[in-house]
Amino acid sequence: ENKKKYDMSHDDIDQSLRLIFSSPSKSITIEFQGGEPLLAFDKVKYCVEKATKINKSIGKNISFVICTNLSTINEEILFYCKENNILISTSYDGPAFIHDINRPFSKGSSHATVLKGLDLCREIIGEDNVSVLMTTTNLTLDYPIEIIDDYIKQGFKSIFLRPISPYGFATKAPKKNQYEEDKFL
Repeated sequence: ENKKKYDMSHDDIDQSLRLIFSSPSKSITIEFQGGEPLLAFDKVKYCVEKATKINKSIGKNISFVICTNLSTINEEILFYCKENNILISTSYDGPAFIHDINRPFSKGSSHATVLKGLDLCREIIGEDNVSVLMTTTNLTLDYPIEIIDDYIKQGFKSIFLRPISPYGFATKAPKKNQYEEDKFL
């Protein structure tokens, strides 16, 4: 949380925006990912406001997505998101016994934290502006029915299943995070 040296500088954001707006595509999405982008929400706001200003003269269809674990989400952030049409994306790996193992959290249950954050997101920015995805691990492969049942219980109308990405924290726990492609399929 205190590692500001990993945050993008305003200059890096400006250079990224120049590259993004040089795309010939009429539609662009700017997605804020982590670590945890809400820990540097001032940088997210800087980028959104600068991109919106640049886009006034360019006229692209632009969308913004914040990929967050919801641990620091609050009303102020969500009202800003609502005002600026920013979507929220988070990971949700199913029941607590799975989610909490897949996503350990030093401040308690990550599952409870996500559900509390999802409720606040749905209340302020609306259910259609919040999406979840499930990252497949060896553990999740053993509980497909429980995961689907839990998604239904939580009111989700879809599920996005993705394999584990072979980088970041996933590489630190190969037993948990490596599995045969056939088992995933």
